[in-house]
Amino acid sequence: MTSKPNPSSTILYSSNDEIESHVVRFIMAEKNIEREVAILEAEKIPEEILELSPSQTLPTLFDRGIVLYDLSVIMEYLDERFPFPPLLPVDPIEKSEKRLLIFRFTRASNSWFDQIKIIETGNKKEANAARAFLKNSLIELVPLFEYKPFFKSDDMTIVDACLAALLWRLKKLDINLGVPGKAVTDYANRLFARSSFKESLTDCEKEYN
Repeated sequence: MTSKPNPSSTILYSSNDEIESHVVRFIMAEKNIEREVAILEAEKIPEEILELSPSQTLPTLFDRGIVLYDLSVIMEYLDERFPFPPLLPVDPIEKSEKRLLIFRFTRASNSWFDQIKIIETGNKKEANAARAFLKNSLIELVPLFEYKPFFKSDDMTIVDACLAALLWRLKKLDINLGVPGKAVTDYANRLFARSSFKESLTDCEKEYN
C-alpha cells in the first residue's frame, strides 16, 4: 500500500515504462536530487495518491507539499528548484527556443511523443504511418544533431532529456534510422553513456536496448 507522502520529501510517482516518467527520472538523476521514486501502474494508482493529483496521471511530482503533474511544469520546476546543473539557458530568447522545442516534440499536434503512443496503441496501418513519420522527422533534423554536442546546445538541456527517452525506445518501436540517421544515433549514444541516464532506467526499460 502506498501512503501519502511526507511533506518534507521529494517524491516522484512514476510509471515503469512510460516515456514522460522516464524523462523526469533522467532529469532528477542528472541533477543528483535526493529523492524517492515510487513506481506505479497508471491503471492502478492508489486512492491516496489520486487524491493528491487532479490529473490522476503519471508522472506526478510531490515536493515541499505541492503536487505537480504536467511534464513541462515538472521539468521547469526541477530546474529552478535544483539549479545545478542548469538544464535551461538563462537568456530569455534561448530559453523560449528550448520551450518551443519541448512543445513541438512532446505536446503539439502530431508531436513525436504522440507518434510513440500511436505505434504502441494504434492499429497496424496507424502504427506503420507513425513509424514512418517519426523516422523521417528525425532524419530531416540530422544537421541539428550534428551541429553541437547536444541538441542545438553546447550543454545538456531538458530538450536532450526528452530526446534521450524517445531515442532509447526506437529499437522497441521497430525504428531503424540506418546510415542516414548516423548523427542521431551518435548523439543518442552520447546521452545513453551518461551515468545519470543509466541510473534513470527501470529494469523494464533496460530491456529496450
